[in-house]
Amino acid sequence: MGDSVIPHHTVVQCIYSFLKAHGYKNSLLALQSESRVPYNTIDVVEIDEASKDTPCVNPKSLERAVLGGKWDVVLHNYVDTLLLPEEIVFALYELIFEELLALGGFVHAARALFTSSPVFANMKRSSGARYARLERMLASFKNENINDVGTGGTEVVPRHLMEKREALLKTLQEAITWNEEPYDGALPAALCRMFSNDGRIGGPPSQQSTMAKGNDAVSVGDASAVCAPTTFLRYPLCCPKKLKSQTLPGDGRPSACIVTPLSRSGGEQRKFTALVVGTTDGVVNILDAESASPVEGSVKHTDEVLSVTVDAGADGGVAWVAVGYRDGWVKIYNTETRKLVRRFTQVHSGGVTSVVFTGSRAPELFGHRTHLVSGSYDGSVQLLNILSGVSLQRIGDAHHSKYVLSLCGICSESSEDYHVVSAGNDGVLCFWSFSEEKIQRVGHPRALTTIHAALRDDIPTRLLPIDDSGTTKEILVLTRGQWALVLSTCFTNNSAEPLVLTLHCTIYTPRPMFGGCLRVVNTPAQPEPMLTVFLTDRSGTIILYNIEMRWRGSTTVGTTKEFRPVDESSIVVIEHGKTVETLNVAYVPGKLDNLLAYSPSIPAMYLLSWEAEA
Repeated sequence: MGDSVIPHHTVVQCIYSFLKAHGYKNSLLALQSESRVPYNTIDVVEIDEASKDTPCVNPKSLERAVLGGKWDVVLHNYVDTLLLPEEIVFALYELIFEELLALGGFVHAARALFTSSPVFANMKRSSGARYARLERMLASFKNENINDVGTGGTEVVPRHLMEKREALLKTLQEAITWNEEPYDGALPAALCRMFSNDGRIGGPPSQQSTMAKGNDAVSVGDASAVCAPTTFLRYPLCCPKKLKSQTLPGDGRPSACIVTPLSRSGGEQRKFTALVVGTTDGVVNILDAESASPVEGSVKHTDEVLSVTVDAGADGGVAWVAVGYRDGWVKIYNTETRKLVRRFTQVHSGGVTSVVFTGSRAPELFGHRTHLVSGSYDGSVQLLNILSGVSLQRIGDAHHSKYVLSLCGICSESSEDYHVVSAGNDGVLCFWSFSEEKIQRVGHPRALTTIHAALRDDIPTRLLPIDDSGTTKEILVLTRGQWALVLSTCFTNNSAEPLVLTLHCTIYTPRPMFGGCLRVVNTPAQPEPMLTVFLTDRSGTIILYNIEMRWRGSTTVGTTKEFRPVDESSIVVIEHGKTVETLNVAYVPGKLDNLLAYSPSIPAMYLLSWEAEA
């Protein structure tokens, strides 16, 4: 990944605005398709600005057109200029097709649309069951004596079709970004500024640029923000495509992994980036991330490792690793000496799916946190006291007798408030507060469907903390389906509303997910950080999203929607020779950043790189 370049998204968005302003519709769609950076922005035209050639275009007119079934207006004024996700396009055309038959009685028109539209051809390839259902619906009208003048139609819209219109409207409103600002000529101004000083990049900062727009000269001001000579790209524009190395973690297969800085037995001067890897045969290995080679000894248990987490200790001291096993045991090890610090014997009757450190840092524990919270397939959440080695509390029905799939600690180095979020197989998130040697639920459980209506039947499978500032308040929620959510939590002292949950971003993936990892990147080119998210689907494909965290800089920003990934890679599938349903990834920072791919279904771990080795 290079330096001294204008960020990829900035360049593409400027080009999009230029193409849209000057009417290059086909070029706009083609560039979106090839760059994989969505635009889906519509310029607002109010009623007093409309003309014969420029119709009124705004959220209200979209609502009237969709709810009124004016599909020619919806397609021409709104959808035709966008590159919407395939699922939304299918839903739109399916509804148009159904209404041609059920409302208008236009059988021949419906048949022509069904047989000649490229949308239905794509549906046949990628959603065969849906296509077959529509084909049967069309066949059912075959023998009916209905011509194309609407004699078989009805003016009354059935309730089920009106509900489909309302659902489609909501989906379109989420996918579309409305722009009320006139085009400012940022791209021409940037080019003008780049060559304003006798062809040399970066003219005088005070120089003003203008561009002609109609009969008026419009000032665009200082374009240095667009073409500054020193901007930096520090987030990936694509998935890693090179296999740097592969390693076998032992006789077992990798089932859990965490990346953390550790010290070799030699002290602070010998820090290195380590991979703490748990395997299916109960071994925990520590590997050097640069070489993927083992560092000193390993530790072993009699059953499979399901979860690992690390507590670095105060002031960057010796780290401890907590390990959850399939037989219900939890153990804590010193990562430098590999000695057992504490064991909790079969505190769960099922596998321990997740463990997190919580509580204050105690001098008696060399600056480590005092407690551990564990979740399990047995449906319980337990509070474990590390100092005494006993379980202080067991919440046996944390998620309505369903599996506890993931835990995430929410805390700050400077705060005395400690909280934990749990995700369960019942489709809800639960929030817990830790104080005075016990944990208790905060507020009501939050079903995913109450956070986002599209997640009606989804299950939260993994919670990833976004803790770049040393304080975890934001979490990435992965689901069993195709949605991921970025949420922030705010615990209050208000008994009426003890928890405020804010949805910042929704991610819709091409296929159902399995795992993922994230990284927050600060760049001089952007006022807010970039959230880089790597997800894996259930075929073994790695999917990349770059999300600008605009919500951190403003309290008025709505929910960000990400429908199209930046890039995808099937390098692990190609290397392994078949699909990998349980592929997971971990981000590995270093001189050259890497991505670790692993799965309990394959023996090797793959270290993937963006850069060719020297």
